[in-house]
Amino acid sequence: FSSVLDNVPHYRRYMTVDELHQRSADMVNEYPEKVELIDLGPSTNGETIDCLKIGDGKYNALIHGFPNCEEPFGGNLLDYFAEALVQDDQFREDMDYTWYLIKCSDPDGARRNEGFQTGPHTPMNFTLNYYRTPNTLTAESCFPYRFGPPDLNDPVPETRALMKVMDQVPMTFISSMHMMKWGGITYEVPEPCETIYPALWDVAKRFNVFPRKRLGTMYAPGIQYAAYLSPARSWVKAWNAGNKNLEPIRGCYIYEYGQQLNPDMFMQIPECCMWYEPRMWDNTPTETTLGEALDYGQKAMDGVNSFMLRVWNEALPHLKTGGVYKEMMDEWMAPVISAYTNVTDPAFSFDEKIRAKKATVAEKVGVEGHDDLYRMFYLGGLIRTLEAELEAGGSEVLAGLNGEVIGTLQEYDNYLHDNYTILAHPIRNLVGMSLGSILHSAEFAKGKQRAVVSGYKL
Repeated sequence: FSSVLDNVPHYRRYMTVDELHQRSADMVNEYPEKVELIDLGPSTNGETIDCLKIGDGKYNALIHGFPNCEEPFGGNLLDYFAEALVQDDQFREDMDYTWYLIKCSDPDGARRNEGFQTGPHTPMNFTLNYYRTPNTLTAESCFPYRFGPPDLNDPVPETRALMKVMDQVPMTFISSMHMMKWGGITYEVPEPCETIYPALWDVAKRFNVFPRKRLGTMYAPGIQYAAYLSPARSWVKAWNAGNKNLEPIRGCYIYEYGQQLNPDMFMQIPECCMWYEPRMWDNTPTETTLGEALDYGQKAMDGVNSFMLRVWNEALPHLKTGGVYKEMMDEWMAPVISAYTNVTDPAFSFDEKIRAKKATVAEKVGVEGHDDLYRMFYLGGLIRTLEAELEAGGSEVLAGLNGEVIGTLQEYDNYLHDNYTILAHPIRNLVGMSLGSILHSAEFAKGKQRAVVSGYKL
C-alpha cells in the first residue's frame, strides 16, 4: 500500500463536520456500487452520525474519528482513506477487509471546536475554542458492562451509534483517531505486538514524525501499553483491592466491549500530536534528572489547579444556567476537589531509579513542555464556561473572574513562546503516518483470529 501513502494530500486545515458529511454523500453518489452510507442514528443534539461501509472482505474493521471532539485529524484521515479504498480496487481486495469508517462519532462536540479546526493552528486559538465532551458522555467510554460491582447499561446516543455496527459484525480490528498535543507519535496498544514494531517505526520516519519521548508503560520506543483501553477492568481491580474512592464511570471502553464480542480483536491507536519542539529530536543528556523534570511538571499543574479551584469556588454561586461547558468543568474539577483514583487515564508512577536518571534534552522538553502547554487548555474550558454564562446575562462577578482567567492564560502563552519553539506537525504527516500504522495493524490483527468451523472456535 505504498502508493496509497504516497498520495496523501497536503492539507491546510482540518475538515469540519459539514464538509465530512458532504464528502461522504458525494462519494456514495459517485461510487454507488462500492460504498454504502449507513445512518447510525442521531447524536445527543439530533445530528446524524453516519458510517461508510466499503469493501466485502473476510475481516471487519471499525475506525472512528473525533473520539475526543477536540482531536480533529481523524476526519481528514478517514476521508482520504475512504477515497483510496474506492479508487484502488486492488488495494481494497488485497486488504481483504470490510471497512466501517465513521468520520466523526461526536459531531455535537466537534462543532464546538471548529474555530480551531479552520485555523490558525496555534495553542492559544486551540485554547480559546476548547471544548472536550465529558468522559461520561463520550462515544467510546459508555458501553454496557456488568462485572463485579458495576452494572452499567446506559450508553449515550453516540455510543449506541457505534454499537449499531459492533453488535452486528464482530470486529477484527478497531482504531480510534486520538491526538495528544505535545510531541511525536505514541502507538497505543493493549498487548505486545513485536512483529509490527519495525513497520510502525518506518511509517513514522517516512512522514518525519519521531517516536514520542514520553515516560510511561513503554513496550518499545514510541509503543506503549495503553491502560486507558480497559478502565472498567481497572475500576473493578482497584475496588477489589479495597479502594472505594474511585472515578465514576458510565460504562466500559470500546476495546473492552469489542473483546466481549470477539476476544481475538486487536486495537491500535496512533496517538499523534498537534505540536512539537525541534529539541525533541535531541537525545543529548542534560544535567536535569527525570525526577526534577517530573517535579517541574507537577508544580505547573498544582499551580493551575489551585488557581482554577479558587476561581471555580468563587464562580459557582453565580453559575445559574448550566449548559455543556459547565458540565465539562464539573467533571474536570471533580478529581481536584475529591482526589479520587483516576481509572480512565491513570497516572504513571516512577521509582527512584528512573527519577534519578539524567533526562535527555528531548525528555526534559517533552515532560516540562507538556504541562506548560496543557495548563492552558484547562483555563480555556473555564473561560468558555464563564463566557457562556455572561452571554446569558451573568453577573459582574463572573466578568471580573473571566478577566482574571484571560490574564493568566496570556501569561501562560507568553511563557510558552518565550521558552519553547512551537511548531505544528503538517496534517499530511499525521494522516499518512497514522494511516500507515492502521494498515499494518489491521494486517497484524488477521493473524490473531482463531479458525472457526461450523460456528465453533478451535
